[in-house]
Formats: sequence, C-alpha cells, structure tokens
Amino acid sequence: MPSVHDIGGRAEYFTPVGYDPAEPPFHARWEERVFGMVSFLMTSLNKSVDEFRFRIEQLPEQQYFSPYFARWLAALETELQADGYLVPGEVDAKVAEMPSAAGRNGPRIQTKVVALVLRAVLRPRLPGWVCARVLPRMFGASRPTRDAAEFAVGDTVRVRARRDGHTRQPGYVTGKLGVVTAQHGAAILPDARAVHRREPPQHLYTVAFSGTELWGDEAEPGTEVRIDLYAPYLEAG
Repeated sequence: MPSVHDIGGRAEYFTPVGYDPAEPPFHARWEERVFGMVSFLMTSLNKSVDEFRFRIEQLPEQQYFSPYFARWLAALETELQADGYLVPGEVDAKVAEMPSAAGRNGPRIQTKVVALVLRAVLRPRLPGWVCARVLPRMFGASRPTRDAAEFAVGDTVRVRARRDGHTRQPGYVTGKLGVVTAQHGAAILPDARAVHRREPPQHLYTVAFSGTELWGDEAEPGTEVRIDLYAPYLEAG
C-alpha cells in the first residue's frame, strides 16, 4: 500500500481527470494569499521547496486530502511551529480574537531584502539569458559538477527501488524500464536537500516510459509518459 502522498499514476485510485483550459489558477482569494504567504515566508526563512514538500508529506491523512492550498497552509503552520515562529494554538487564538502566547519574530532585514527580490523576480525586467541561466543558479537547485553523466540520450534505464524519506521518484515508475530522452546537467538532490543532508550534485535526466510498461495492456494505445529523474534513481536497463 503506497503512502497517501504517492498514489499518483496508480489507476486503481482515480477516475479520468477532466481538463478545463479556462480554469483559473486560484478559485478563491484565500488561495492567492496562501500562495503568497508560502512563497514569501519559506524564502525569508531560507527554506527550500524540498523541505516544504517533505513537510506536506508528513501531514496526517485527513489534512493531506484537504483542498490543495489548505494543505499548503497546514504545512506552513507546522513548519513555523517547528521553528518557533508560532506556538501551538496561536493561529486559532488570533482567529477567535483571544489572547495567546506568541512565537519569535523573523529576521527583519532579511525579510525586507526577500520582499524586494521576490518583487523583482515576479515582475521581471531582465534579459532572457539572465532568466534562463543566472536565476536558476541563484534561486534554483542547478549546480555544476565534474562528475561525468552516467547515461546518455537513447540509453535504456530501469528505475531503482525507492529509498526511505523524501524523494522525487514516483512510486508507480519504480522497477519500470524507460529510455533517456534528455540530460539536464546536475542539480542538488531533493532527497538530501529536504533534510539538510550534504551530497554532491546529481545529474538529472528525462526518461520516457511507454503506457504499456507502466499500466500493462489496459493503457491507452500510444501513451508515453516523460518524467525527470535523478541519477541515484536509475540503473542501466
């Protein structure tokens, strides 16, 4: 039985998903606010997206299956409590307009700097090459490495067994054969970044899987799924 956050790609759990090209990114004002709060606070407190994803994965099942941005909000509150910026019950007391203990304040100077940086990034006036090459190095996980890539485009690979803890390896591709279609250079491994474990950058590949490899003869004919996977997730097929 997979954990609740890793049931994607498993046909036994879902019916067909409808697609509406006109669907808005947010369905209510509070969702916009939660998105802004998470983007600002996690950056202000030097938290990576992998730490935040791992925090979401640790939510109780009932909270995990709540609406998408409610899940974000629950994870953010849990993260802030873990670091002492909130104390248990503080948010509920604020909502009820009741007095309560308060957590510690965040770094003021850093908060102002992050606000300026995020405002500039969200309203870019930068050349394309800066957005494509500089910003990913500054704010993303892309990193240089001297280690040669283990696989090349066209190689057949098999997805290894999953490791414990946070990972970006989907469970439904574990053990499956695919073909490398792109090599993206090296990046910080999310498994390590989520728990502040220092590891060298790992090469990242796009791997194509046929529908029949993933779901057998019941797959829609001609289906192909392409997934970005890190080198530690793969072995020669």
